[in-house]
Amino acid sequence: MNRKSYRLLLVNPWIVDFAAYDLWAKPLGLLRLAALLRQCGYAVELVDCLDRHHPLLDDWETDRPHERSDGSGKFIRQIIAKPQCLRPIPRHFCRYGLPLELVESYLQRLPQPDAILLTSMMTYWYPAVSEMAQILRRHFPHTPLVLGGIYATLCPEHARTTVRPDILIQGEGERQLPQLLHRLFGVSLVSVPDFAALPFPAYDLYSNLDAVAIETSRGCPFACSFCATHLLVPEFRRRAPQRVVDELFHWSETAGIQHAAFYDDALLVQPESSIKPILRLLIECESRLCLHLPNGIHPRQIDKELADLFFAAGVKTIRLSFESASPARQDDISHKVAPADLENALNVLERAGYERRQIGVYVLLGLPGQPPQEVRESCLLVRELGARVDAASFSPIPGTRSWNQAVKNREWDPTSDLLLSNNSIFPLWRNRYGYEFCREFWAWIKTLNREPANPDDRLFSGCRSTSTH
Repeated sequence: MNRKSYRLLLVNPWIVDFAAYDLWAKPLGLLRLAALLRQCGYAVELVDCLDRHHPLLDDWETDRPHERSDGSGKFIRQIIAKPQCLRPIPRHFCRYGLPLELVESYLQRLPQPDAILLTSMMTYWYPAVSEMAQILRRHFPHTPLVLGGIYATLCPEHARTTVRPDILIQGEGERQLPQLLHRLFGVSLVSVPDFAALPFPAYDLYSNLDAVAIETSRGCPFACSFCATHLLVPEFRRRAPQRVVDELFHWSETAGIQHAAFYDDALLVQPESSIKPILRLLIECESRLCLHLPNGIHPRQIDKELADLFFAAGVKTIRLSFESASPARQDDISHKVAPADLENALNVLERAGYERRQIGVYVLLGLPGQPPQEVRESCLLVRELGARVDAASFSPIPGTRSWNQAVKNREWDPTSDLLLSNNSIFPLWRNRYGYEFCREFWAWIKTLNREPANPDDRLFSGCRSTSTH
């Protein structure tokens, strides 16, 4: 068989959760593999169940969620039965993304692929991966199924047992590609370029594209206790600033994109050699793109020059990584930022032209051994500084330091179903304080963003009375 006649089907499954929202995310790993495969002469088909602009939806009769002017938006959702372990949670459990019947109909029309590459994301979204694998086997029973991605990398044995792929790959997909193609087709090994020289992700596989996710780097030099990046990508690597800008303008000119989101884990590390040159090049080229930073960026790296570059280059969404105002907690999890760093970052961003209420600040809740009072004080500090509190609930990720600490403290049972590690149901705090308290605390944070930070207000009374549990 001629290599060019091989057909590969690449699939990004749905999300199954209590809530999900699209912040310009795309399956970057899968799209880079698609670009590499096409360079090698393979025919590639993409099924992205999280594509909110898929042509399959053109004739969808049910009302579609409203899209925000910044290009982000809600997914279509279908309420599904809750797994047994989640039945006590008083919320709807949903499949987010393309309706099941549309995906089934689309797969029926596809020619038989020679291999299927299925990616995976959060570990607690594994039911969607398993469901998709079953559907793919029903439509293509004789096609080898390859599973990769975050869940497959962090929980390989669970994935082998639950999804039962023919081949499971861990880590960065392109590094596994030569061996994978040899196992599938017996072809001679291909030469895969280093991350910095990888081809642009295959965004042209989308029929309607208005936003792209982009990386200037891969990995992270930090080792935060709650984060699994160092387990997924052991080494930190960068792309040349001009290469990043070339990619942005390529998709702007060929696909007409208006929005681009940076999905680096450490965007501001060594800013003089990376993000600052990128922003200067965009300004010089008079870019009209709207840029978004949904991942938490490090306040300590934000000086006056960088803040001015953000504003001039069209950065519209900024979220700062703060985690906690507690010095002891910062020492324990990362020590990337102190309250003074946050205050300085907000000051220079405001002078650059941003309103403080535009800026989100991530505060972590539910960490091992973390009392509500600590989170309350962190939230109050953020509001006193005029920024918006973006609460981030902790999820125990297998293999991280915080996972091990929670297990050691007997706050987490390592044999628990991965579904119970879902951050939207407050894994550790739910067991300690009860689900209703967690929901009330979350509601308090939302109200705090709408009201002045008044420590004597009735909004805080519930938090004060339960903070010593």
